[in-house]
Amino acid sequence: MRKILFMAFALAFTFQAQAQKADIQFEKTTIDLGKFGGDDLIKKCHFIFTNTGDAKLYIHQILTSCGCTTNSFPTRGIEPGESDTIFVTYNGTNKAPKKFRTSITIHSNAKNEMTRVYIKGEQLARPVKETEIIEVEE
Repeated sequence: MRKILFMAFALAFTFQAQAQKADIQFEKTTIDLGKFGGDDLIKKCHFIFTNTGDAKLYIHQILTSCGCTTNSFPTRGIEPGESDTIFVTYNGTNKAPKKFRTSITIHSNAKNEMTRVYIKGEQLARPVKETEIIEVEE
């Protein structure tokens, strides 16, 4: 009888533990930085998310698909119903002009352990500065 009670208790505890999970939901999953160039090659944006689950949300790691993108994220646990922000910086310095779409992969303890958001835009060519031609007499 004790064995049956113990197994029933263990089974009920397991189902309850599995039922409580964090869940991460983003207000936007893609941010368009638009067209930019010249001396304006560093763009900053942020992604607001909410823990819609019923357990604390912990972000373990964020990886970007490009070395031109950096991020910062909360390292504390995000309570159920609470919102917070992931900050992203795109640095186009020394990059060729092009359209881009960069993924930001968030690893967390949420139901979906890996979530992706994106930044996109178009980095324009730097304007060519005309140099003054000086005639030299020989």
